[in-house]
Amino acid sequence: MVDDWIAHTPKSVLAQNFGLNESVFSTIPTPDPYILNATAPTNPQLSNSTSGLFSNSSYVFHNSNNSASVPVPGGGGHLSIVDSRNFPIAKTIAAAIVTLSPGGLRELHWHPNAEEWLYFSKGHARATTFIGGANARTFDFSAGDTAVFPDNSGHYIENTSQTEDLVWIEIYKSDRVADISLTQWLALTPVEIVAQTLKLPVSVVQNLKKQKQLLIKGN
Repeated sequence: MVDDWIAHTPKSVLAQNFGLNESVFSTIPTPDPYILNATAPTNPQLSNSTSGLFSNSSYVFHNSNNSASVPVPGGGGHLSIVDSRNFPIAKTIAAAIVTLSPGGLRELHWHPNAEEWLYFSKGHARATTFIGGANARTFDFSAGDTAVFPDNSGHYIENTSQTEDLVWIEIYKSDRVADISLTQWLALTPVEIVAQTLKLPVSVVQNLKKQKQLLIKGN
């Protein structure tokens, strides 16, 4: 599924998301190989960083008391979250307000707990949603548009303007905002498996960031 998703993502977006040169992805396999010739890791080790996927981290900032948005990893914008962790009555709804700087990228990710409803309040965006089985669609959005990303569907959001911020609101039918970063997930997977599945050099996989980047600044 990961290779299928990556194969359906523009190489320019992959390069920005992973912080690599576009040429690295020239050997990405065709979608859905399912079974491939590979070898098991010689010395698999469990990462001591897996808790970062499930625990509160420094990149989650609460917008309590109408405080201003604060920077998040990746240097590409600001994020505010309102959910049951800072607004206890929010047991069935959670929200995030995102500001993405010009040319920025909301990194490739998915939401494991709920579908994502979006309202774009400023700027121009492009997003691709991948739901598996070689099914992917790309959409362009402007201020006033809405969108829905199914739960567990891989997607990204790109600010297509080089001069204007992109601002949108996310709503989830859940008690919290949760996401899984593709880059982080791959970085915490045994190196040999990722390299063989995606046909990438081991040295490239070893340098994937183990921390979420969330909002990546434009080039």
